[in-house]
Amino acid sequence: MHRILEKLQHDLLFLFTTGLFILFALFGRVNWASISWPTVESLLALLGLVTLFQSLGLIDALADFFIEQAKTTRALVCALYLLTFFSAMVVTNDVAILTFVPLTFALAKKVSLPVVKVAAMVTVYANLGSAISPLGNPQNIFLLAHYQGGLAEMLLPALLLFLLALCSLPFALKVIAKTEIEPIEQKTRIPSFTRFERLLLTFASLVVLLSLLSQTNLPGAVVIVFLLILQFNAGSIKEIDYGVVFSILNFFLLVSVLISLSPVHQFLLHIGADKLSLFFSASLSSQVISNVPAAALLAPVTKHFTALYLGVSVGGFGTLVASLANLLAFRQVKANAEARLRRDFLLVFTRYNLLFLFLGVALATLYLSFT
Repeated sequence: MHRILEKLQHDLLFLFTTGLFILFALFGRVNWASISWPTVESLLALLGLVTLFQSLGLIDALADFFIEQAKTTRALVCALYLLTFFSAMVVTNDVAILTFVPLTFALAKKVSLPVVKVAAMVTVYANLGSAISPLGNPQNIFLLAHYQGGLAEMLLPALLLFLLALCSLPFALKVIAKTEIEPIEQKTRIPSFTRFERLLLTFASLVVLLSLLSQTNLPGAVVIVFLLILQFNAGSIKEIDYGVVFSILNFFLLVSVLISLSPVHQFLLHIGADKLSLFFSASLSSQVISNVPAAALLAPVTKHFTALYLGVSVGGFGTLVASLANLLAFRQVKANAEARLRRDFLLVFTRYNLLFLFLGVALATLYLSFT
């Protein structure tokens, strides 16, 4: 517990969001029911599972497998980008980030890669892939449930984002040298498990992932993850990134306070009446409060599903706060890289994300203007 509290005391994001929430709570009403508990539970289960996998060396072992299959560094990175993009459609961008960003750093220990650029683009493709799928991220799940039948309206704008991803891939790969990969001299050693332990870890992990995909029995998924940690590596409980979980809680509570303020509510109603105003507001508010709370903030005041969907999807690019996946990516960079690489990642991440934010806004504005 001391280790967890110590990490929270030095977590700038948690401290900032807590201070912001307390400040606004002085002027409005806090609605605890506004917290999206499925989002919080899913995130906690994911963080716990990935922390366990990392502690057991399974991510490094996966890196060995990737390297053995690829012939050149460019082919390796191409496979990484495509896997991130398509897996985010199925297992959400959070799972993709928590799998492929640590994998990027594991690969960079064994193969010469521009690790900062690759990690930044992995984040971009996770956001793009998840935005296309109805179940790819929490905001899509929330919006489709809220509007009861918005799936048909989602197809064409999702195709725009799909084309943006595929058209950008050749340019993203040009910065990767096409050098041959040398065979691995020393492979990662993972703990020796009994047959029962291997079956238990595999089966329980699949149960957790299926719960996350179906968004059912999420409290049970959290319990299973923590039981796995206690069984295989109890010490990793204190290494879970609880700060980002509490920060997301703060964002949802902040949204509930903002909605309770009459001037803010009236302003949101005005914005929600026009689809372009709504799109730009969703994109901009995502930069400050993240796109999941932005969707929760704006959905009650508008009937323009497509504009809101595009706004929070495109709004996932930009700042670190714009998407939960962005935050998770940076937290993984902090956990795996030295201070200099963290600073480099922030610069490269911001540059790439601003580019995709600009391209996304341009495409979405054209689409909304002619539909």
